[in-house]
Amino acid sequence: MTNILLLGATGRTGSSILSQLSEYEHIKVTAALRISSDISRLSGTIQTAIVDIDSISSLHHAVAQADIIVNAIRLRGNIAPTALVDLDKRIRKAASPAKTPLIITIGGAGSLNIPNGKRFWQDSAFPRRTLPRGIAHAMLRNYLDESYPEESWTYLIPPPAYISTGPRTGYYRRSAPSNDEREFLNRSISYDDFAIAVCHAIKERWTGTHLIAGQ
Repeated sequence: MTNILLLGATGRTGSSILSQLSEYEHIKVTAALRISSDISRLSGTIQTAIVDIDSISSLHHAVAQADIIVNAIRLRGNIAPTALVDLDKRIRKAASPAKTPLIITIGGAGSLNIPNGKRFWQDSAFPRRTLPRGIAHAMLRNYLDESYPEESWTYLIPPPAYISTGPRTGYYRRSAPSNDEREFLNRSISYDDFAIAVCHAIKERWTGTHLIAGQ
């Protein structure tokens, strides 16, 4: 049995992942909630835990038994550039030293590589309303690449056209990272198809950075 802790379970991406994980045997999922009333936003009978992501002690109780942590939290607003790095650090500090979980993070298109050593958040085409999150994701991608061996983390990046109402086709295409990821900017994927890739990442224990788009 693989124990999964899903952070951001009530968000649109988290909900899609949670729904599709229910189709897998030998996986036990705990959905992390901010407050107990958030359980009304979930469907079916699901094990839950109340987690304050700003508290290492609160995170510790939730992550102690987790084999894999899926971080589908989508921080909004004018967040600090280091917000996602800081969250990852808290999750790692909260984990038991005797049991190091694989952390699978849902990435952001702002971290995509474009020419001249830049990231997509620095391009004029990047939406200004999500600029803080784009910067934070680029910093997180750098931090993971530079700070930890790939076997301890997975970073899955959807394309800019990440469509909440798109159809579930059952297909996706996984691409390796490169120094020029501009081609990926023209791709798209639905939340449900992206969730299929996340489930495969869990089952097959993918590691490192992967670009996930529709066929």
